[in-house]
Amino acid sequence: MNYELKLARRYFRARRKSLARFTSFVAVVGIAAGVASLIVAQSLARGFSDEMREKILANTAHITVFSKDDGEIQNWSIAKGAIEKLENVREVSPTTYANAIVVGENLTSYAVLRVQSSKFKVQSQNQIEDQSSLNEIAIGARLAEKLRLKIGDRAEIVTLENQTSPTRAFFSVKDVFQTGLYEYDATWIYIAPETFARLKNEEKFTPTVLSVSVRDIYNAPETANEIRSLVGDDFKVVDWQQANQPLFAALSLERKVALVIISLIIFIAALNITTTLALLVGERKFDIAILRTCGARARSLVLIFLFEGLFLGVCGIVSGVVLGLLACFLGNHFKVIRLSAEVYSLSSIPFHPDFTNILLIIFVALVLCLIATVYPAYKASRVKPLENLRNH
Repeated sequence: MNYELKLARRYFRARRKSLARFTSFVAVVGIAAGVASLIVAQSLARGFSDEMREKILANTAHITVFSKDDGEIQNWSIAKGAIEKLENVREVSPTTYANAIVVGENLTSYAVLRVQSSKFKVQSQNQIEDQSSLNEIAIGARLAEKLRLKIGDRAEIVTLENQTSPTRAFFSVKDVFQTGLYEYDATWIYIAPETFARLKNEEKFTPTVLSVSVRDIYNAPETANEIRSLVGDDFKVVDWQQANQPLFAALSLERKVALVIISLIIFIAALNITTTLALLVGERKFDIAILRTCGARARSLVLIFLFEGLFLGVCGIVSGVVLGLLACFLGNHFKVIRLSAEVYSLSSIPFHPDFTNILLIIFVALVLCLIATVYPAYKASRVKPLENLRNH
């Protein structure tokens, strides 16, 4: 270990005067608070983004294929078979969405009918295992709560064909599902393809959408390009990243803004290191003069005070990382971040600390602390030894 680092350690551990001791304490506390706040903010933003992505992908298609005129897909089985042969494709489900009104015993609510055969037991593509299930639906938990419906209750569903001729039918509630997203739980109703066809007075179900599920969600854009080349120009293909681009772009921007704003707070806290080192330079002018007389170069004096400033910064950074991770752990354990699901879609947000983000935060804090030590270290190198020895 060179003598600059040894002297820096000795000065760092030495007893300081009251004002320098106070500014050192403030610097460490400020940096720790800034680092901890940045870790918590980034973990919270990442937790919200991850939770939204997980809930969306668990309940919607990874890739959506529909005709350019938004009408029914007549030869959908041919397109389905071709898409299923792609390597990354796990499943292709024919589906459609329809606006409806659900009438409970005393209340009425708007709903979205979503055709999905996987919610019901099927023997084959067009045959329900139990014919009684032709009258069954699965309803979102929030919608069921609003209409006071339970499993086994009957509900009337009214749909409008071309906004003119209403179709009415009674159904039994087979299941009450909960996705975790308020919009889905408050409006969605799952219905079997055969049930939907009978509701529309049609012989068989014809989808308007092919919902594609993939094995690797991050390769969905490449798979979507493969599907476009398969189905041709008569279809539109949208992957989950395109469909939710505004949401995830806003969340990404939020994380970047939080990083910049709280980094400024860390920098302001790091300025206390500048104050501390400036005071220490004044206290140790005699020591500096002795070192210069013994042959120490200006570069060595700069390094001594740079190291001492970095020691203060590292103490604050380590304390901040520990506090930030502890806050994230306690926040997840007690679920302290609870939201109004009607406004934010999620009822609670977890903290998801990320190792890469933490390393970035540590790097940013170290750079800011290093910047804060430059000026007082430079001033220490400019101390004139003969004047200080004469005046001592």
